Amino acid sequence: MTSTIDRPLRASHVPQSAACSEGALQLRSLREAHRRSVIERLAGPVVTALYVLVRPGQDPAARLAVARATAARCGYTVADVLVDDAWRTDPALRPRLARAHAALHQGRIHGLVAASRVDVSSDDGLYEQELRRLRGAGGFLHLAHDEFRF
Repeated sequence: MTSTIDRPLRASHVPQSAACSEGALQLRSLREAHRRSVIERLAGPVVTALYVLVRPGQDPAARLAVARATAARCGYTVADVLVDDAWRTDPALRPRLARAHAALHQGRIHGLVAASRVDVSSDDGLYEQELRRLRGAGGFLHLAHDEFRF
């Protein structure tokens, strides 16, 4: 039996304008459920990596500062800083994100902190897929700006 947390969230029968806000709400709920489930089972500090995506040649400092401030506000320990500048649409093709997945699988980090969902993907389907990949690796995504803000 598939749990509600494992079912795809998008509904094709929802009008486009409602789908945007309803889809963002569902994606935020999914992301938050993953985060809570990871944090609830931890006995010690929450160890994270900062992750940002920038265009080639773009300075990541501003996005990293936002992610770092969020990690600090939440009391997360930051173990790594990962910046992908290979502007690939599919998160599965990004080398630093792949490094984050390896760290999650090895238990070196518990989650990623990013400035906003565009660091993962502005495409709902790819974003949802990546949330599920992170969950499968035993981790979570924490955003400084939720799914309604890019």
